[in-house]
Amino acid sequence: MDRPPESLKPFADRVARTAASEDAAQLIHLLRLSGLIPNSTSEITQPNPPPTAYVCEPSVAPAESRHIGIWERKTENRKTSFVRRLEAMDEWPLWANIARIEPKGTKPRVLFMGESVARGYLYDPDFTPAMALQMIFDGQFGEGEIDVIDLARTNLGYEVRELALAALQLEPDIAIVFAGNNWGVAPPTFQDIAETDKAIATGGIAGLKRSCDEYIFRRSRSTVSDIASAYKSRGIPLVWIIPEFNLSDWREPSTNAPHLPEDLNREWLSLYEQAQHAVSESDYTTAETLAKTMVDVDQGVCVTGYYLLAQCRRRADDVDGQRKYLELARDAAAWDSSMMYTPKSHHVTQDAIREVMREHEYQTVDLPALFKQHLNGEIPGRRLFLDYCHLTTEGIQVAMGAAASCVVQSLKGVGLPWYVLVNDRVAPSRETEAEASLMAAIHNAHRWQSYDVVHHLCARALKCSPHVAGLMINYIYLQLRKWAPARMSEAEEQILRVGSPLIHRYIFRINEKRLDKLLTQAIVDALENVGVEAREQIERLYREEHSVGVRDVDLLDYFYCSSADQPQELQGLDPNSRVSSERQYYRAFWPHSRFVFVGEANCTVNLSLTCRLPRATTERRKISVALNGKHEVEFDIDAQWSSWEINIPPQDIVDGLNEVIVRWPIPEFYSDEDLSAATSDLCRHRLPNFYPIFGEIHSFIVASNGQLAKNPHARVEVAISSAVA
Repeated sequence: MDRPPESLKPFADRVARTAASEDAAQLIHLLRLSGLIPNSTSEITQPNPPPTAYVCEPSVAPAESRHIGIWERKTENRKTSFVRRLEAMDEWPLWANIARIEPKGTKPRVLFMGESVARGYLYDPDFTPAMALQMIFDGQFGEGEIDVIDLARTNLGYEVRELALAALQLEPDIAIVFAGNNWGVAPPTFQDIAETDKAIATGGIAGLKRSCDEYIFRRSRSTVSDIASAYKSRGIPLVWIIPEFNLSDWREPSTNAPHLPEDLNREWLSLYEQAQHAVSESDYTTAETLAKTMVDVDQGVCVTGYYLLAQCRRRADDVDGQRKYLELARDAAAWDSSMMYTPKSHHVTQDAIREVMREHEYQTVDLPALFKQHLNGEIPGRRLFLDYCHLTTEGIQVAMGAAASCVVQSLKGVGLPWYVLVNDRVAPSRETEAEASLMAAIHNAHRWQSYDVVHHLCARALKCSPHVAGLMINYIYLQLRKWAPARMSEAEEQILRVGSPLIHRYIFRINEKRLDKLLTQAIVDALENVGVEAREQIERLYREEHSVGVRDVDLLDYFYCSSADQPQELQGLDPNSRVSSERQYYRAFWPHSRFVFVGEANCTVNLSLTCRLPRATTERRKISVALNGKHEVEFDIDAQWSSWEINIPPQDIVDGLNEVIVRWPIPEFYSDEDLSAATSDLCRHRLPNFYPIFGEIHSFIVASNGQLAKNPHARVEVAISSAVA
């Protein structure tokens, strides 16, 4: 009889402890998760799971599948083709706009497969990597003499295995795979959660990170190995493009350290505060020493220390050192299922692809090495990337030129460097380049990137084509009219009239409305630089639509909270979050919380705040509320909800955006207890809390003229006076 795996022992202990407690509901969850009792139809499950790419028929071996992605096998007059399925129409925008894949003819056939990077995200459908490949081949072999089949799909993950195996039915002469950015940790199964429970119990978050890295490596290696073996058995050459990441410009949101043993969270916070002060004083030697200690304390599971180290190495003109720390930052948080996932190729993914392709003696296009060579050793950034992993035209040219070089070598036996194969014609129109840059500016701003990056993309858009100026202004109008449906606005009509299908696809399919503080500023500044004045009309729109003098403002509304530059706090407030949360209120993961609202000078404003500390304390603790960095009021709270009305004199309100800062006391840290609760959340498919909580806010309303929303809790009135320091 087989013994159960060792990883189940901590899970069994958890079940036993729960059985001895009064939490019967949790016990039922654990038993259902293990499969020991059946799931109820009413059981709460993950409401927004990651999208699944059905690239062939479920439960059918890919080689026998009638489906290759959205295309279905049809046989007419003894000829087999693949025709786009009407029932898959919702998926059509994720694939190439090809109605029918014809039977193999006499021309060499090249399959091109991959995820959104291979799809040409933000350029698609006007310009794609497959189009670039076709342009290169037309120049080398003659127009139309090579048949490129574009099977790239946005949001494709490990399912590329099934796609590649099913695509063998298309009889390719060579195949190119450009994938590895979406290979993270899958939604947890019972076995995965048991492994997670063991990893946390034995090694804390650092143990969880090691477990996740091992999972990604194993799954990546298995995926590549299955594809390479299948193509090897058919004698079909295979080229794999190993993805690279935007190391220079992309920044993951900096987080506080997750739950650490003993009292190390308190030490980490002190080190971080000292390091920030050292940076502000340009004392990078001290900052680097402190940041190294931060990484030692958190054991490399947090991006914050690595980004400080990269900044210090940049100031020292140490490119290799900066690259090392940026790569470590990229890989630091693969374990964190509580944060929004950023597609990226981890070093374990890159290593797995290299290993398998070398074992099968197949060619690779190693973008990390190739981009380093192309940039003369510089760290890859905005020249080659639109965001975290999606490529600019130059990035596409380099990658596809190298892939085409591999194909030419295989089909012709001729070795040509990539730069010989690419010319200026392998590019989109200037109008497409401009619109892709604008979409990239929006995408970067909505993922909390810096003003510098967003402004650069706006400026590049305007430089490529002036027609985007009108699109920019209308987009801001579309965003700021929070209460007007997008499909019933004049701004939308103007965008539809001026913009291309590219603009229509990205703005109206994936856009979300938010106050867009940083993006609006970047657009207005970029427009002014080319002589287009929009500041006054945008400021007027701010006042008309969002001034607290017009209507009360809920500072916890995602529309406003998303402009406060604290993305981690948004996870429980985001209506589109992929993971459910039973906590429908704001949780602070830093010692301070930021909020913004639009005000008008000399307007009397009241704040209504209902808050509490995250757990019971022996005494009440002080928190403070400050407006625009000038005036501050303190009051005492505890673990019970309490409400406060804060009166702000009119002279302290400024025209436009006003900022409120809530500062919380440093809590007592209970890491073991909180990590156990996080694992229980995973068992229930809820948002796990891997980080200390400093405070919680149930409601936070800004109103003018004393008209506050009704609050069921008792209120204590506090005045912020201009005389208070």
